[in-house]
Amino acid sequence: MKITFRQSRKDPQETVEWSHNHDGTSNKNGDGVKNGGPLGALFFTVFFTGYIYFVVEKCNSGQWNLFRWPQFPTLTEDYIDIEAVLICLVWFMVQCILYILPIAGQIEKGLPLKESGQSLQYRLNALFVLMLNISGFVFAELLGFRVSTLSKKLLQLTTAGVILILFISSMLYVKAYWVSNLNLNRHGNTGNVFYDWFQGRELNPRWWFLDLKYVCFRSGIIGWVMLNLVNIVKAYEEGKGHPTYNLILVFGMQLTYVVDCFWFEDALLVSRDIVHEGLGYNLLVQFLMIPFCFAVQTRYLLQTKFILPWYTLTGIFILYFTGYIIYRDSNQQKNNFRKNPNSPSVSHLESMPTASGKSLLVGGWWGLCRHPNYLGDIIISISYALPTGLNHFLPYMGSLFLILLLIDRESRDYAECKRKYGSDWDRYCSRVKYRIIPYIY
Repeated sequence: MKITFRQSRKDPQETVEWSHNHDGTSNKNGDGVKNGGPLGALFFTVFFTGYIYFVVEKCNSGQWNLFRWPQFPTLTEDYIDIEAVLICLVWFMVQCILYILPIAGQIEKGLPLKESGQSLQYRLNALFVLMLNISGFVFAELLGFRVSTLSKKLLQLTTAGVILILFISSMLYVKAYWVSNLNLNRHGNTGNVFYDWFQGRELNPRWWFLDLKYVCFRSGIIGWVMLNLVNIVKAYEEGKGHPTYNLILVFGMQLTYVVDCFWFEDALLVSRDIVHEGLGYNLLVQFLMIPFCFAVQTRYLLQTKFILPWYTLTGIFILYFTGYIIYRDSNQQKNNFRKNPNSPSVSHLESMPTASGKSLLVGGWWGLCRHPNYLGDIIISISYALPTGLNHFLPYMGSLFLILLLIDRESRDYAECKRKYGSDWDRYCSRVKYRIIPYIY
């Protein structure tokens, strides 16, 4: 059953059609709830938050057995520390200020929003901000501030991060009452308070020029590099000036990936998280997972001092470089084709016209499988874990989660493209048979 009503307090004249679901919730334009509805939202809230604490406990204790039950401290001060809260809050505020200030980077427009057709503007200065963060870290160490002591505050920093995203997601839930319907998340306004808080009621929450979703996304990636630097400095101190080559290799590969991500920052503006997902606890906790869970390999190598022979590390680097080439070149082909199919860089690639007026790439990397960029990303992720050896599985958990995430994302892309292109999509799939891994999947 569909009903029409006015929700926005900002523009009460806007009307939107909503439909009722079987579980009593309602949603915009008839779209179904995601992530298993309210029960699924409860599960993922507990799971994502619990997994961060699980990984941090392993990093603190150095007990890397995946099936060892974590032994969390019982004292409140082991979780909540005023200094850690201030570090987290001030650091995040600095990231927001650096995004707003008209320094470095250019202003770019994102994709047109589905509801309003408006293209939001973004300041692309992430690489400059990353360099400032690294420079500040180095200067603090040279000035005598023992930044490596942050490795002892992982649990407190985690709690500070959780408190921050709880506050932001709750604040955004209330803020959505004063937002135009055109910027509401169709999956986050069902009428179920908890589910909407989890999914995020607003797609692109902003205060003037500050785009909170984009800054949180960038901050998670930058935080990953900063925690890796903490582990490098700690290894330097404990190793008397010589971190292991395994640790150096992993840090170098991950830093290269982040620099590449920010060098081609305009590609972030078309990512699913930025374009399609509302900003609620679901997305915020995933951003929080990036620094605390992605830095697990460098933490593992810091504590175990695990060493592999040079020729094995060389092979791992070749694997990483192969994945990087696939990831970067396929993304470049896709982005260039999307901007201008007649560009000399992609005009030689075969494409397939559709009734919608758009063409689909079936040449280059995109003729091998439907998502070669996902394939490259998976190879890169596995390359991060291989230098840790095969004694424990926890350093590989990130790769496992990435594979599951990309399989889910591919299935959603498939459904969306099927609706969009109809029989042309069937024709495309008969041409490009494999989803992510050629000849396998």
